[in-house]
Amino acid sequence: MHIFSRLSRFWIYYFIIRFIYLLFAVLVYAQLTTLGDNYLSAFIRPFSWGIFYNSTHFMFFWGGIIATVFRENVILSNLPAMFISFFAVKWAVDKLELRKYVNNRLLLLMISFPNFSIWTSIWSKETFGLVFTAIIAVLIINFINGNYKIKKIDILAFYLCLLFNPQFMPFILQGLVFIFIANNLLKHKPMGQFWLAIVFLCINVLFLYAIRDIVNMYAETMHSFFVFPEAGATRENIFLEENDFFRHLPRGMFISFFGPTLTEMVENPLHAIAGIESLFKIILFLYLSKYVLIGCLRKFHVFPVPVISYIMIFIGIGFIHYPFGIFNPGSAIRYRSRFIFLFIILLLYLYSRGNAYYQTRKGLRV
Repeated sequence: MHIFSRLSRFWIYYFIIRFIYLLFAVLVYAQLTTLGDNYLSAFIRPFSWGIFYNSTHFMFFWGGIIATVFRENVILSNLPAMFISFFAVKWAVDKLELRKYVNNRLLLLMISFPNFSIWTSIWSKETFGLVFTAIIAVLIINFINGNYKIKKIDILAFYLCLLFNPQFMPFILQGLVFIFIANNLLKHKPMGQFWLAIVFLCINVLFLYAIRDIVNMYAETMHSFFVFPEAGATRENIFLEENDFFRHLPRGMFISFFGPTLTEMVENPLHAIAGIESLFKIILFLYLSKYVLIGCLRKFHVFPVPVISYIMIFIGIGFIHYPFGIFNPGSAIRYRSRFIFLFIILLLYLYSRGNAYYQTRKGLRV
């Protein structure tokens, strides 16, 4: 009770929201669709070093201990994950002092999206995706502000990222390297920063061109992971010919992020809800980017380092997410929950920075 006595009303509300999502997930949502892989069974697996480098072994090992302690009670067994998610979100928001610059209602809305909250309130890999992206989001913003110190918690985040989603790491590191170079060697040189971004883009394109045969080989196998009954509404395979992966890239990235198509939303109520959430989320993301858009139109300062680094990270992670979300709307929404908080925190910071800058300009005019 001592912990809760120190929480503000805002965080008490958010904890209650999280707990409601937990109850909804295990008591209602689980009856309507599958809640992914069940890592909670009262069977403690023998210790093996695999728990340190294999995410599935990690989830089953600790999930077995938790389920045994709580006698497989579906609510209590998932409660540790809900606590982990709650404090990961709270830590990031408090660390960046976002409540000083962002309206509490908007902030509460942004961190309480239904599918994100459902998947990160249960014992799932998405919960740990939230943890490492929360820490990495703060690290990225520290880099933007000129604080390049790597702390123990950042090393933990890198480890969890490599354990659960190592494919994210190249783009996160690129963003950090770009910020460091731009801040130290190209400070106050927006055109230099722009050309540096072009260099990064060319390196990525050339690397992708060099490994195109490997990409095509893996793309041909992706659909096979979504043809089982538990995969749900599996779409037709679109990676049939050589370079189909690249041919469908822009549209595929959008569908993989958005989730269900319009037809799927009409046919399935759950997909309709997910689609409405995705649309609402995109509108809010555009709203959080409004000061950048206004700055571009009115030739105000548009924060090139944050904007360019965000684009690199967002597009890079979206590119990696594309083959995992293109064949199944449920998988698209579920896997998106692993990285969406990174997008939310970075955009909230950009919004708060833009708001402060705009208010300063308004004050100077007065």
